[in-house]
Amino acid sequence: MYSFQKFRRYEFWFITLSVAIYITRRLFQIATEFDTDVELAENAIKYAPADVTRVSIHTLWKGLASYNHELNTIFPIIGGGILLLMAWYTFHYMAIPRWKAKGKEQQLFILYLFLTVLFAFSGVFIYEYFKLYWRFKHDSHDQIIGFKVYSLFRKSHLLSNTMSVLTFLGLYEVVTQGYYYIKGKLYEETEKNYQYLDYVLVTFIAISILIFALLGELPVSLWNGSLRDIVLIVLSVGTVYIGQKVFTERVMPYMSDFRSKDFSVGITIFLAVCGIGGFGFYVVRMIFWASYARLRLDFRIEEFLLIFMLLAFASAIVGFLKNTFFKEKTQLRKLFNQKTAELSMLRSQINPHFLFNALNTLYAVSLKENAEKTADGIQKLGDMMRFMLNENNQDRIPLSKEIEYLQNYIEIQQMRIAESDNIEIKVNIQPTDRQIFIAPMLLNPFIENAFKHGISFRHPSWIYITLTSDDTRLYFKVHNSFYSKSETDPEKDNNGIGLENVKKRLDLIYKNRYTLDIQQSEQDFFVSLTVTYW
Repeated sequence: MYSFQKFRRYEFWFITLSVAIYITRRLFQIATEFDTDVELAENAIKYAPADVTRVSIHTLWKGLASYNHELNTIFPIIGGGILLLMAWYTFHYMAIPRWKAKGKEQQLFILYLFLTVLFAFSGVFIYEYFKLYWRFKHDSHDQIIGFKVYSLFRKSHLLSNTMSVLTFLGLYEVVTQGYYYIKGKLYEETEKNYQYLDYVLVTFIAISILIFALLGELPVSLWNGSLRDIVLIVLSVGTVYIGQKVFTERVMPYMSDFRSKDFSVGITIFLAVCGIGGFGFYVVRMIFWASYARLRLDFRIEEFLLIFMLLAFASAIVGFLKNTFFKEKTQLRKLFNQKTAELSMLRSQINPHFLFNALNTLYAVSLKENAEKTADGIQKLGDMMRFMLNENNQDRIPLSKEIEYLQNYIEIQQMRIAESDNIEIKVNIQPTDRQIFIAPMLLNPFIENAFKHGISFRHPSWIYITLTSDDTRLYFKVHNSFYSKSETDPEKDNNGIGLENVKKRLDLIYKNRYTLDIQQSEQDFFVSLTVTYW
């Protein structure tokens, strides 16, 4: 699979190259425009009609005395460009990866976010403060008589352009994260025909950026260009997307009991999402007026209510249509998975029954030979097979049955590694006498993964397993050391399939009623699962 790290490294160099191309082209373009205007002004003075009062070349150049090409063009463009590139790098490579982190990493996210704003503000300030422009001065006969050098530096421009840069960084991140998601989905497909779409998508984005770097030009006031319209479109689409998702998952399932707490919470969240989207329109409008040095803070309730109602209506309609069109597909997928599982179970029942009878025979022989440890292991293995034959094909089983299976599996694994002093196994499974039912074989894949990747007979290894429950939730944690498979291991490339299957089952059976947190480093692997029974 194509490495995301490798792609992000190429992405950095490509964006840096594009910025360098844009800056270089703009510097040459401005220098050419300056030389052309000076030549045009000199010719206009030199060949002025006889009845027009002529001005000297000295007077012409006097108007340009306050303009320094190095200080007022080269420095602000290069300096501002470098600082804005640093803002992008800090936000994209430093802040965003720590967005969902915890502890100190979360504090680093805030720090890098502050540095992003600082770099963006500094880049805009340097460009706005030092950049000077020129234009022709004309007499009453519309004859060129000199130059006027002026600056567009305004506090309002500084505010609006800084907000524009930060908005652009946010839009870029939305696009890239969307691409990462699509890229991951494409490479989940087994058919290689889907994966060529990745190259088409990357090529299209790269060509678009290069075309802008070679031919495009940023407006003097960024917020007055097409960026404002793009922000409004993204804001509308984003609000409707989140709104329909909340409406589908938090409102529609409880509409039959609109007095329930779940419905009240869901409709409150839905209205809050639409309200935040509507308020975002006013923020965009305030920045737009600030770019014209006219800050308007008036709040028109009728405009806000109109925007709010449109967003709420669109979100509800999209959510309803989505639920209508995809409900049958979801039901068919569940039925297909269920029938596939039943077929697989029927196909596998012949061998398990044979093995189960063979285990009973071995158990009797081991007792005759006084091999109590072997007999105990065979008995536990037989109990596990009985569980898989009788319980695993049911939709729900008592939690006590699942715990019994887990304990048998762990004890068999402990028998296998009993003679090793470098392996530490700690198990804290809380027994339960409550009538709690869960989907079968939901927890064991995590424990199997821990013993598969967390045990090494050559290095110190450890596995910590905790399982507790209350009246409404089950809490399950597995923390183990982690050792990568060797290059010669036939199962080296067969990693994570069981965990992926568990995630899919959780989405189907406990949708919106579970929390799964998986963290992995080079030394350890951690899983935390919380499931709400109903």
